[in-house]
Amino acid sequence: MKVRLRDLAEGLGLSVMAVSKALRDAPDIGAATKARVQAEAKRKGYWPNEAARSLRVKQSGWVGLVLPDLASEEGPMVSGGLVEAAQESGIAVLVGIARTAKEEMEQVRAMIGRGAEAIFLLPRISTEHRSAALELVNQAGCPVVFLKRYPADVGLGSGKVSWAVRDMKGAADLVLDHFYDLGHRRVAYVGGHSAARSHAIHMQAVVEGSEKRGMTLIGGGRMVGLDSEDAAKEMMKILEKKDPPTGVICGTDILAGGVIRACVEKGVLVPQGLSVSGVGDGEFSRHGVVPLTTVRFPSLGRLGFELWKKGREDDSVMKPVLVKGELIVRSSTGKA
Repeated sequence: MKVRLRDLAEGLGLSVMAVSKALRDAPDIGAATKARVQAEAKRKGYWPNEAARSLRVKQSGWVGLVLPDLASEEGPMVSGGLVEAAQESGIAVLVGIARTAKEEMEQVRAMIGRGAEAIFLLPRISTEHRSAALELVNQAGCPVVFLKRYPADVGLGSGKVSWAVRDMKGAADLVLDHFYDLGHRRVAYVGGHSAARSHAIHMQAVVEGSEKRGMTLIGGGRMVGLDSEDAAKEMMKILEKKDPPTGVICGTDILAGGVIRACVEKGVLVPQGLSVSGVGDGEFSRHGVVPLTTVRFPSLGRLGFELWKKGREDDSVMKPVLVKGELIVRSSTGKA
């Protein structure tokens, strides 16, 4: 039988209010009384009713996180930092998977209906330009933080919508400067998904940045998607050119893995024959056949959670965060 607050109070000869305050470490309750109440609660196995507390303070103590999947590298990279930050703050996280726009709406609706204080959303790339889930959270007045990418129809002003995204232009500049300093003047680009704003920004920054530095970008910007196999096929074509590049800049670490695999199959040494870089600093970049030079970003999940938490504490507007990256140099890049 569940032990109630009233049971503790009757057993200790105290009022329910005094016991409640003692368990909450209220300043107007003496240390000896607190110790006695807490010892009795432990002895009887008392567990606080968080649902009742939520009604009183109008905070459920949990948030929702919606991801397109947990199989790809980006899902765990985003969720890990967010869950850690939430645990440190005593906030629970309910994770949902949404492979379609319909599932995304269903997950968000269910989370709001069950009292989520906020929704953290890593949108599917195919819905990046419009989000049906955004209308739901706006109607409910529930805070939402988009992670890594955000839909074009998102708007600020209410203080309930924000995002934490990577500075992909800055990432391109870091790698271009690195390649230039190593003497590379002929480079190629293998980019990600053509529908993703962040990938498009990265590609455009590489195109403009290489021209600005007097570097030749062979073949212009190439967008191949998210699959390393497609990157490998594209790299095979690049290696067949009469005057191939000395370096390849990739939009993700996964794509860089495909590029390196193609080099291995063609007998091209990395970095002696070709330098390769990525973006993300995932597991592959550290433990691949050739440790990868890449751009590392702080955890978007953690930064997004802290963004919401600050607004929760002081009722301030959640300002979007453009996260700067850091160049991590490993053995996949060398002198031209």
